[in-house]
Amino acid sequence: MEEFLGQVDIIRKKLEKNRIKFWEDNRKNFKRNVKNIIDNYSFQQNWKIYVVASNFLFDRKIFPFDYDSWSSTNLIAATKKQGFEVMIFLNKARLEFLSVPALIPIIEHELVHVKQAIESPKKYLKSIINDSLSKKIEIEAEKEVKNIDDEFRKQWVLESILYCYDMSGWSFAKRMANFFHKEMENMYGGGYDKGMNDKEFKIFTKAMRKKDIKLFIDFFKIRP
Repeated sequence: MEEFLGQVDIIRKKLEKNRIKFWEDNRKNFKRNVKNIIDNYSFQQNWKIYVVASNFLFDRKIFPFDYDSWSSTNLIAATKKQGFEVMIFLNKARLEFLSVPALIPIIEHELVHVKQAIESPKKYLKSIINDSLSKKIEIEAEKEVKNIDDEFRKQWVLESILYCYDMSGWSFAKRMANFFHKEMENMYGGGYDKGMNDKEFKIFTKAMRKKDIKLFIDFFKIRP
């Protein structure tokens, strides 16, 4: 993680200019970036972990704040005869434009689900049809994600909002900010943390009011 953390300050300087190339490079290297992160983890040898990265087949472009930009970790089989297999689906609509540091919180979250599925397949499978259990599993995953450096979450927030701003202006950037600050904790089955804290959201609204996205970028350049 230290290696990835060391990239954060460099990337934040890059985000001040020529971001279109930055998004293009991330898309081009998306599979390699995901593999780079996942290779840092290991699971029980008798389990196979499949990773699928794709978009849904829709007739419209899905943005990272849209409902249909979700990723998922699915239990495929968990018996001696059928094998022991888990599949991670990574939704490119929310992820492929992100840098490695920004990808880490999302990948970490899904890999916690892999661990949950391996440790208790019946419980994990039951969560699909049990809202309270689903929420409990998500809370457990978010708790584990909190153990990694918060700069990774900040990078995810910063890049996601800047991407929406670059693609479609302030209205889409605001929708992304609202997703992080107001919608995320209650989405799907619940149990998620806010993606964006009150101070960060306040800085975003100030930048939007002044029509100056650099105010938002500069805020994230200040490391504690």
